[in-house]
Amino acid sequence: YELDELTPTAELLASELVTNAHLYGDGGPYGLRVGERPGGGLRVGVWDANPQIPPPFAGVPVQAPQGERGRGLMLVQACADRYGAYTLQRPGKYLWAECAHPGPYG
Repeated sequence: YELDELTPTAELLASELVTNAHLYGDGGPYGLRVGERPGGGLRVGVWDANPQIPPPFAGVPVQAPQGERGRGLMLVQACADRYGAYTLQRPGKYLWAECAHPGPYG
């Protein structure tokens, strides 16, 4: 894919999305999908069994957490070029984030 420069960002996005699914996915199964986007870049997505879309992905303003937890999806928002979420037909949701190919000039 020649997407080596996206690897650190894609790894961070995947890690935070999977962690969120593990912690808040209602104990059900969850899964990861990574794919190349048309025109370049990567989309990282995670589905889980909890249909509730978390506030950062639902367009609800969120204050920065003061504790040790709660920063993962804010990191995804800060590092992704695009992100979103939707509920699934079966119980659950799908959160996704994209990192764009930087192009020839970075």
